Amino acid sequence: MVQLNQVTRDEKTTGMRDSDKWIPWYFVAFFVVLAILDGVFVYIASSTHTGVVTENAYNEGLRYNQTIAAAEAQDRLGWGANVSYESDTLSVALVDDNDTAIQGAVVEALFVRPTQDGGDFRISVAEQSPGIYEKPVSVPMGQWDVRIYVTWKQKQFQSAKRIVVRPN
Repeated sequence: MVQLNQVTRDEKTTGMRDSDKWIPWYFVAFFVVLAILDGVFVYIASSTHTGVVTENAYNEGLRYNQTIAAAEAQDRLGWGANVSYESDTLSVALVDDNDTAIQGAVVEALFVRPTQDGGDFRISVAEQSPGIYEKPVSVPMGQWDVRIYVTWKQKQFQSAKRIVVRPN
């Protein structure tokens, strides 16, 4: 005759089945897996983007009033800049407060990729016609912030524009 409910000797004496002795190891395994996952997350967090937007943020903060004063001085100038990037050419059209072309200025452009570190570069842009400054430049595909720095008659002006470079 076959017994349907076979009971082992340990089960009779302790009330535990053979599989019950693994229960403490399930808890240990859970915490080991949790520790491994935490280690992976710590590695990812420390090896990717640091999140630092501005180096020396404290010193930049101390110069905040100077930055505000410079922005107000730039607003009083009334200058304007039209920045465009087409056919691998950066073009900057500059006018003063009377909509007269600004001629003979020193113009530099800083290309900054906002989505990742590295790859930023600066170029000088030469005047091609009165008030029009152009420079052929090959920019890798993606999103870029173009910051224009102009010096003319000992006055400074800045402008910024975000561009998206797509394949031709």
